[in-house]
Formats: sequence, structure tokens, C-alpha cells
Amino acid sequence: MRIGIFISLLAVVAEGAFPRNFSFGAATSALQIEGAWLADNRTLAVWDNLARVKRYVKDHSNTEHTCNSYYMYHQDIALMKEYGIKHYRMSIQWSRVLPLARNGTNVNMKAVEYYRGVLTALREAGIEPYVNLYHNDMPAVLFVEGNGRMDPEFPMHFRYYADVCFQYFGELVKYWFTFDEPWCQSAQGLYEAHERNTKPYMIGYQMILAHAEAVDVYRQKYEEQQGKIGINLNIEMFWPNNTASAADKEAARRNLMFQVGWFWNPIMTGDYPEVMKSIVKTRLPAFSDEQKKKVKGSADFLALNHYFSWVTSDGYNRSVNTYNADVNATNGRKPEWKRSNIGFSIVPEGMYDALKFVHETWMKDSSIPIFITENGVSIEEKEREKGLNDTETVSYTHLTLPTICSV
Repeated sequence: MRIGIFISLLAVVAEGAFPRNFSFGAATSALQIEGAWLADNRTLAVWDNLARVKRYVKDHSNTEHTCNSYYMYHQDIALMKEYGIKHYRMSIQWSRVLPLARNGTNVNMKAVEYYRGVLTALREAGIEPYVNLYHNDMPAVLFVEGNGRMDPEFPMHFRYYADVCFQYFGELVKYWFTFDEPWCQSAQGLYEAHERNTKPYMIGYQMILAHAEAVDVYRQKYEEQQGKIGINLNIEMFWPNNTASAADKEAARRNLMFQVGWFWNPIMTGDYPEVMKSIVKTRLPAFSDEQKKKVKGSADFLALNHYFSWVTSDGYNRSVNTYNADVNATNGRKPEWKRSNIGFSIVPEGMYDALKFVHETWMKDSSIPIFITENGVSIEEKEREKGLNDTETVSYTHLTLPTICSV
């Protein structure tokens, strides 16, 4: 199993601890850093509305300016070069490239100029870009004029958007990601009570099909670019609360299959995990034979984001029909686990066991590489000086990196 990792704490890596071809880097998402929310023909993404209107952000900040990287990317890239970063994961905003978002609509050449500028500057600085097509920034127009990810045409809208990106940026990009954490956007969506055990599965289905469409157009039209394309999946680690309990062991595995298996199993086998099909039954949208053929094998690599670990007990309050009731597991934390000041559990072995689970379940006979694209611990720093001297994150990284080395 080959693994790469993207983290920013390069200074904590002991020389010689990792293979020479092991890749370290940094990552951002466009919505978090670009700002310029209405500049140069960009239209709104859903998070623009959530942050500005519904106040989903604790300090009421919004997407209008953020880090202003749209105007300051040359300075940002100069800093990355100064820090010695050689690999950088970023994302492109759909609503910037295609203001009307839908299949066949006009390309915003101002956005093309901007992203080509970023990608060219990265390459000139000796930094390899890894580009995510979709980082939870759905164009708002797809909700206003349709039904968002539930729209039957969503996979083809995404295929067209991906095609445009490959056409204009492909010679500058060798690694593409389709979606970031589709499980979060499916299982953790905001749903009405009557939708909570159906809509997550429909959205997951649509995102799997959209992923496959993007990979299909890349392989059909852009083989000469000699790039790779995959998907970002989040994976939490689940252990049985009672290690002597067969039911708890099965609950831990069920959690993993309903999370990472939901999206990776179709890519490896052409269909959902058997445990999902047996529990969800007809509420789980079935793939046609043609869809199975297109989905199976639709990744050159797997990218994983890991933050959380849990101990799991079999059973859940099933009085309400929800996705969680289907999983039928109750998750908790060991009292001895350390936590950050906002409640993140610090469990370094979670990374090791998550990678081991993926390898043993799907990758034993596969040469597909794995990237760890996100990992860390969130800490609230109210004072600037304390934030600049972030010993807690450094400590977490020191604890976690050796577990990756041992995989």
C-alpha cells in the first residue's frame, strides 16, 4: 500500500523517518480563502447564503473577503515556497468558472484567467498542485433553478463542469479530486423529518454517479494530459466499546461500511456494501448495469480525510426513521482520551487502524495509492500569540506521524 500525506507542519518531520518518495504538503479550499465573492462574474455558492443570511458561522464572518487570496495569491504562493512546501491541495469554485452552473452554459473566462494564474504560479514556484473540483460549495443557482444534488441532471451538470476544468487547466494539473467528503454532504445534510431516511441515500447516489461521469470524461477526452483522478472520502475510526461483544464488533464495522464503504465499495466493486443493501433495502437507490460499469474502477487513487475516532455500541434510538437508525450504533469516547479545548479527541492510533481497515477490506490486491489529504486537531485560539505558538497541534502531529510510518 502506497500512501502520501498533506500536512503543513513540515518542521516536525524527522529526517529519514519516511520513504524518500513520501509527499508532504498543505491544503486549502477555495471558498475558505479566495474571498471576492461577487467579483468578475462569480455567482453565489450555497455557503455564501448560509454564512451571510442564516448565520451558520459562530463569529458571523462570511465569504466576502476571507483571506483575499483571489487578489493576493502571488504573496500566498511566495510564502509557501519560503516554507519549503512542494505539494499543495486546492479547490476550484464551480460558481466562479460556470456562473450559471448548468450543462452547456457559458464559461467565465475571468475565472479561467484567475485559476490558470494560480496554477502557473504554483508550478513556477516548484509546487505540485492537487486540485479538488468540488469542496462543498454547490452553486446556489442549482437550487434556485432545480433541486440541487437531487436533480436527475446533477451528474451531467457536474460532468460538464469537470470537462471545462480539464480543458482549460488540465495541462497544469496532474492530480484531480472529484468530491470532498460526499458522506458529510449526504449523511449530515439538513433534512425535513420525513426525508431523513431517504434523501441522504439519494444524494449519495447522485454524487457517486457525478463522480463517475467526471472520471469518464477525463479518461475519454484527456488521456494525453497523463494525469490521475480520484475522490476524497472522510473516514472516522470505530472500535467496539466492548471488545468481547460480537454485536459491538459488528456495529463498529457497520459504521465504517456506512461511511467510507458507501462510496468506496461501488468504485471498487460496482455496488454498495452488502450490509447497506440488506438494511436500507429499497430506500437505497439501485445502480443500473450501465451505471455499475461506469462507477466500477472510477478512481486512480483514494484520498482520505481523518479527524475522529469512536468506541461503538450496538443499538440506537430507532423510534425515528433516520440514517443513524439504519446504522444502529451509538458512538462515544473513552474517558482517558485527551481532547482539544473544543472537544476533538486526540487518538493517534485511529489513523493507523483506519488505514489498516481500508487496506484489508479493499486494497490487498490493489496497487491504487492512498493519499491522506486532511488530518489534524481543531483548537480555538483566542489570542494571536498563542495561535502562532501552537504547541498542541505540533504535539498531535508528533503523536500521529509515527503511526502512519508503521502502516
